[in-house]
Amino acid sequence: MLDKQIEMTLRDEEFLVGGLLVKPASIYEACEVVTARDFFSDGFGKVFSSIQVLSSMGVPMELANICQELQKVKAVDAIGGPAKFAEMLRTAVPGHVRYYAEEVAKWSRRRKLAIMIDDFAREIRTDVSFDPDRIADEMSSAALIVGDIGSDSQKDCEQIVFSKIEKLEALRKSGKSPVLKTGIAAFDAMLMGGMPSGYITIGARPSIGKSALGMEVALRVAQIEKVPTLFVSVEMSLDDCGSRLTLRDTSATMQDLNYLSFTDAQLTEMLGTLYAFKGVPCEVWHCPGASIAKIESRIRTDMAKRGIKLVVIDYIQLVKAQKGITDRRLQVSHVSNEIQRMSKAYDISIISLAQVGRTAEGQMPTLADLKETGSIEEDSDVVLFLHREDRGSESMTCQVGKFRNGRIAACDLKMLRGKVVGMEERSGNFNDF
Repeated sequence: MLDKQIEMTLRDEEFLVGGLLVKPASIYEACEVVTARDFFSDGFGKVFSSIQVLSSMGVPMELANICQELQKVKAVDAIGGPAKFAEMLRTAVPGHVRYYAEEVAKWSRRRKLAIMIDDFAREIRTDVSFDPDRIADEMSSAALIVGDIGSDSQKDCEQIVFSKIEKLEALRKSGKSPVLKTGIAAFDAMLMGGMPSGYITIGARPSIGKSALGMEVALRVAQIEKVPTLFVSVEMSLDDCGSRLTLRDTSATMQDLNYLSFTDAQLTEMLGTLYAFKGVPCEVWHCPGASIAKIESRIRTDMAKRGIKLVVIDYIQLVKAQKGITDRRLQVSHVSNEIQRMSKAYDISIISLAQVGRTAEGQMPTLADLKETGSIEEDSDVVLFLHREDRGSESMTCQVGKFRNGRIAACDLKMLRGKVVGMEERSGNFNDF
C-alpha cells in the first residue's frame, strides 16, 4: 500500500514539473497551492524551486534559462538524467498544472499528518503520564496546520461568482438543496428555505425548549434530507434523551414514564416511535465536561465515517475551552470562535444552543442577553431566540435576532411532549434584512 502511494505521489510530481517545464509561467498558479518543501522527490523539488527562483529574479521564463539553472543545482541527474528529462517534456500536460499542484499538496499533507499521528501514538504508548486532553488539543491544532497548507482561499470576484454558480447548477441538476430542510414549514420559511451551512445559535432561558428544538432539527434533517446528523449532549444524559424521543408521536406523558402508568395502547405508540427511527442517520453523543477540542475530534471522525452535515451542541456554556484560559468570558469566546472556525473549515451547519441572561426572563431575548460574552453574537451567522409567554403553554415563538445573509423574521411553534411542530406562519412579521 505504501509503495503504491509513493508511486502515485511521484507520478503527480512528475506531471506537475513536466507541465511547468513546458509552460513555466504557470509557476505563479502552482505556488498558490504548493511549495518546494511539499515534494517527496528531491529532484522534482529542485526543478520546482529552480523555476520559482528564476521567476522571482525576473529572468525570462525560457527553457534554455531553466536548463542552465537546473544544471547548476544538478537537478537533471536527480530526476533520472537527460533521458527522463526529455520524456517529461514529451508527456507533459501543461493545461493541468493547477490540478497536479493540488494533488502534490494533498500527498504532502498526508505524509505530514502520518508523521504527526506516529508521534502522538509513540507518546501515548511510552508516556504513562500523558494528558489525553492535551493530546486532543495538539492533534486538533496539528490537523488544522496540515489542512491550511496549500488552501485555496483567495480568488478574484469573477472566480468566486463562477464557483458559486457552478455549485448551484450542480445542486439543481442533482435535485439537492443548498440548505437543510427541517420540514417545519414556518421555521424553514423564516430561514429562507432551511438551515444554511455555518454557525447558528439558538438562545433561550432554561426550560423554554431550546434542547427540544435542537433535537427536533437534528432528527428532521436526518429524516427528510437523508443526511447524517449529530446531537452533542453536554448536559442531558442518553436516558434523558431517550425519554424525550420515546414520547414523540404518543399520547403518553413524562409522568406516565416515571410512574410506569402507560397503557398497552401507549406502549404500542412508543414502539411505533421506535420503528419510525429505524434507519434515520441521527446519532446522540453524551459527553459531559467535553472540551471543544474533543468535540471537534468527534466531528472530524463522524465526517470521515458517516459524512455528517449538521451538528447540534447542547449547550455552548458547558463546553470547556482549552487549558490556560481562566476568565469565564474568554472561555466562552474561545469556544464560540472555534465553533465558527469549524463550521467554515468543514462547510457544515453547526447549531449551538445557548443560555441567555436573567434579564430576558419573561420576555423575548435580544442579542444583548446572550450570556457570558458578546462573541457568540459576533461569530454566529444566524441567531435565533425562543420565548414562551407562559412556561406552561405548548406554544412558543422563534425569532431571528441576526441573519448574516437573510432577513429578520419570526414564526410560531408548538411543543408536544418533546416534539416541536409548526403553526401557521405569522403574517406581517417579516422585514428584509
